[in-house]
Amino acid sequence: MSTIDYFNLPWKEQWAWERMQLPTVTQKYVENSKIYANKPLQLFNPNLYNGDSNGKMTWGEVYDRVENYACGLMSLGLEKQDMAGIMSASGPYWTHADMALACANGVSVAIYPTLSFKEVSYIINDSGSKFIFLRGEHILKMILEGFDQLPTLKKIIVMDREFKSSDERVISMRDLENIGIEWKKDSKNYDAYIARRDGVVLDDIYTILYTSGTTGQGKGVVLTHHNASSRMYGVNEFFTYCGMPFKSEYTTLCFLPLAHIFDRGSCQLAAIFNGCTIAYADSPGTLLDDMQKYNPHWINCVPRLYEKIYIQLQQKMGESGLKRKLFDWALKVGEEVFMQRYDPETGTYNMGHDFDITGNLPLGLKIKYKIADKLFAKVRALFGKNFKHSFSASAAISPELLKFFYIIGIRVSEGYGSTESFNACANTPLIACKPGYVGLASNGSRLRISEIGELEISGAGVFKRYWNKPKETAESFTPDGWFKTGDKVEVDQFGYYKIVDRIKAIICLATGKNVAPAKIEGLFSTSPYIEQIFVIGDERPFISALIVPSLTFFKEKFDKEGIKYDKSQVVIDNSSGVPIVVKVGPDFIEQGNIRQLIAEEVARANKELEEFEVIKQYTILSERFTEQNGMLTPTQKTKKRVVLEVYAKEIEAMYSKKA
Repeated sequence: MSTIDYFNLPWKEQWAWERMQLPTVTQKYVENSKIYANKPLQLFNPNLYNGDSNGKMTWGEVYDRVENYACGLMSLGLEKQDMAGIMSASGPYWTHADMALACANGVSVAIYPTLSFKEVSYIINDSGSKFIFLRGEHILKMILEGFDQLPTLKKIIVMDREFKSSDERVISMRDLENIGIEWKKDSKNYDAYIARRDGVVLDDIYTILYTSGTTGQGKGVVLTHHNASSRMYGVNEFFTYCGMPFKSEYTTLCFLPLAHIFDRGSCQLAAIFNGCTIAYADSPGTLLDDMQKYNPHWINCVPRLYEKIYIQLQQKMGESGLKRKLFDWALKVGEEVFMQRYDPETGTYNMGHDFDITGNLPLGLKIKYKIADKLFAKVRALFGKNFKHSFSASAAISPELLKFFYIIGIRVSEGYGSTESFNACANTPLIACKPGYVGLASNGSRLRISEIGELEISGAGVFKRYWNKPKETAESFTPDGWFKTGDKVEVDQFGYYKIVDRIKAIICLATGKNVAPAKIEGLFSTSPYIEQIFVIGDERPFISALIVPSLTFFKEKFDKEGIKYDKSQVVIDNSSGVPIVVKVGPDFIEQGNIRQLIAEEVARANKELEEFEVIKQYTILSERFTEQNGMLTPTQKTKKRVVLEVYAKEIEAMYSKKA
């Protein structure tokens, strides 16, 4: 390979982390807190955090506060390896709670703030959590109302430093800090804290994350300090080699849930292990504003964000015929120049920061590209002035969409991982990107494919067990100790892996043909008219689909064009920071040209499919799949069983028609 020699990578025989004495998360946090004491660790909107008016905290300030919290927890009875839940949107206090528990040798149990009491009570009771850190009045009310059903829970800690309560079950984080300050004044107590903090070992549990489960109840994934540290050191080895180091002067932007392993590892811990700064977005809906405010060097994104940016750009360009023509011209020029990055031997593109894309261009093309790149620069500016690259994971991203961003100069490293592997175990290096593939075995991991095409993982980060589930644990590993991911994959001659779909998700038609829903769903990822699609076909004669239109887009379109619909039936959700239409009346989808536009989108996608994969029937729905209606997990994956139950009549109706 001309850009990265896969067959001679330095870790082919052994990763560096395998021959070194790793630090625990606690040790690395304490070490870097002293090295970077005067450097900012956290940036945030002070209006969102009572008692912290500066919007900035240094490593040293966070260290002092975390120590006080940890001492407060010990004073309240937290023993070694005791569990404590953290239930909050991402923010600086989430990290404080996490590090306080690590320093007290406790275990953080990550809980999504969108979960119902039934789901939360299962996690608290299954883990035996003694404490819960939480943020939000509705969450506090829910926990207090169900407190009697949580027998192990001793204290609720509200993640608001100015919060006041007369309920003895509830304290604020300032209260916890004051308890810790008083407790550690006794030298014996403080010595006990230091002994506890410095006594954390690699086999101690660092955190438990409960998988959301698309087909059943979630499982608590036990992740040790060794899992976290080996993964972080593997990440640093891989990305430093590939020209993508995490430098201490870098800032990252946290906006995905810290209850999910993606931002927990590739944002929070990547920053803590490398002395970086973490900026916290106000909300997912304010992401682009926050990127220009904090100017991060890297972020973690999910494909849906790129899809939305792409759709918004296309819609904006479509507002003016001249803009549309100019942008299309620029893309055509950019695509021609982009091919300078292509290596025909390996099918990869060199998106490295040091690659000279214009050096070998003819003068005429170089001049045209200079003009085109001025347009692209306006798009790049949305990501902030320091932006270098982003990481994409949690779902497949369309190869065409990736190439679009590559053409305009937005660098994306696609990866693959899971909670059980403590983040990404495969990544595409920028110096050898391959759209459609999630990359090489990376970050301290080893990958292989079983006889049935299932991806298996060993090495850095791989968990050892599910909490209280020995049967499920045993079923998840091969006899020689490799984790069975449940994902069907393919690998090319250069070691690049491609995810086909979840093995359980593969549809087996009545004709005997197998269909990967992810392939079909991916064809609609950049559609401005279709928000969600659910593919059906198990033991059926053909493929059908449930389609959710882009309700927000059509509402705005109808309002602008004066098209009437029953506005009393429209339900809007503002929880993400931007208004999203989640439900409309039955009359809504009959208005305008919704049916025609969706029919055209389905016809377009069908041209890309094999005959047995073609969508032959579909039903347009008037309600989005959401967490609130039980059809999405907190990681935005569709709950197959729930959707099939809720729309059983609509599905049967599609198969009663003649395809």
